[in-house]
Amino acid sequence: MQITKAMIPGVWSLESFMIHRENGEIFNWPGKQSGTLIYTDNGYVSVAQNREPIPNPTMEDKARISNFYTGTYELDLDNSRIFHTGLQSSVPSVIGKKMQRELKILEDGRLEITGLGLKEHVTLIWSKVSS
Repeated sequence: MQITKAMIPGVWSLESFMIHRENGEIFNWPGKQSGTLIYTDNGYVSVAQNREPIPNPTMEDKARISNFYTGTYELDLDNSRIFHTGLQSSVPSVIGKKMQRELKILEDGRLEITGLGLKEHVTLIWSKVSS
């Protein structure tokens, strides 16, 4: 499905968060994931993601309990891409960084975003809550 500028703004709810390990393994973080993605008409983005606490978390699990950032976004619809530039973040290295994401609208209208996460390639699936 061809993406248009009008499809992006709104509030989106996280349905799926997958990490693609270098060895090809697809890894899902343990615990129930939740998140909200907000795109405004005038080029701002806000991302908040967290998960329920899990018993006996590893050090890596403890570091990944939540992630958020706000920023601006630019669309490159000819190449099905969006660029987020961080303004504030729970991870300082995101601030000022321009992050490339690949966009796809799935047949059922959900938004698939893929790109380099903090360390690895990630895929997130979002459902639109409101425009």
